[in-house]
Amino acid sequence: MDELQKKIDERDGSPEPQDVLSSPFANAIMEEPLPRDFRFPTIKAYSGTTDPRAHLTWYRAAMMITEATDAILYRGFFATLDGQAHDWFGSLPAGSISTFADLTRQFLSHFATSIQRKKQIADLCDLKQGSSESLAEYLSKWKKEAMGVADFDGKSAMVIFRNNLRSGAFYQDLIRYPPRTYTDLMDKAARYADAEAAEKRKKEQEEGRGRKDKAPQEGRKAPRPHRREYAEGPRLNPTRYLTPLTQPVGTILAHAEDQGIVVFPKEECMKISAMGDPNKYCRFYRQKGHDTDECILLKR
Repeated sequence: MDELQKKIDERDGSPEPQDVLSSPFANAIMEEPLPRDFRFPTIKAYSGTTDPRAHLTWYRAAMMITEATDAILYRGFFATLDGQAHDWFGSLPAGSISTFADLTRQFLSHFATSIQRKKQIADLCDLKQGSSESLAEYLSKWKKEAMGVADFDGKSAMVIFRNNLRSGAFYQDLIRYPPRTYTDLMDKAARYADAEAAEKRKKEQEEGRGRKDKAPQEGRKAPRPHRREYAEGPRLNPTRYLTPLTQPVGTILAHAEDQGIVVFPKEECMKISAMGDPNKYCRFYRQKGHDTDECILLKR
């Protein structure tokens, strides 16, 4: 370190002494040599924004695999810090740490605001089963939240779980036959959840078959009427969407009849409109009500 500082002074040409990194560890910790085959594990750096307890747990687990001595355990901790945590470590007084317990205590104390509060059993009281939430969905949500509760009390959890359920067969069963342990409660809830899901699938299958059975019957009950049975009859006024003809439609009908290329309706199939003129006659439909030249259906 002195040799490095000397080189820095010579390069800068400055007689002022530079800051030298001081260690907060006791001399006995710093004097222990690093094993030749030691490889420091890769650990995500801690910057002070997450739970410090989690970082300590990861660090100790990683160092435990390397079988490092206590001295190496202390000295390696600095290499896992970054940002605010790095600055905090550099501010520790020289020789102020002689055990890992000292390091842990000061580390947790400084970053106490980043420690996540553990859930309490009372927090589960707000975990209600939704109005449209299945028992399987609620059970999955409950287990996920219950795993994070500190000092979990099974007896209290049983009461809270039952009170948070919607009314129904499962709730009534818990009232009549209360389980003895929390494990029994979870097993019973799982069985009811499976039965509820099977019942839902069964209903969906039955409803699907019912819809298929009804579809043909509905078709027979309300057959689509034939075009010629419409009650309004032919329109008497021509529309602008028809292609203009060079000859009256009656003349064209007569020519088509001579050529044998027209098929006349076999019977009167168009009802006479209330607005029809009984003095007019259509040779195509062979009925009164409109003139042949006015027959829109014949034009089409």
